[in-house]
Amino acid sequence: MTTTKRKVSVSLDEDLVAELEAGDEALSAQVNDAVRSELERRRHHRLLTELLDELDAIQGPPDERLVRKYTDLLG
Repeated sequence: MTTTKRKVSVSLDEDLVAELEAGDEALSAQVNDAVRSELERRRHHRLLTELLDELDAIQGPPDERLVRKYTDLLG
């Protein structure tokens, strides 16, 4: 997929830049992939939160004992 690129300036921590530059891929491509992944993670988190809010509205809040039980199992 070809997308239009836009040049922007960002400041990154030196250690992050050093690690990215040590890779075989271009810095811009790595930063683009990282930002895209983070935005996707945030989108999923937002959608999951909306779903859980809807379920709470329909079913009521979850039983806290069950929440603790399964949280402990996930460890």
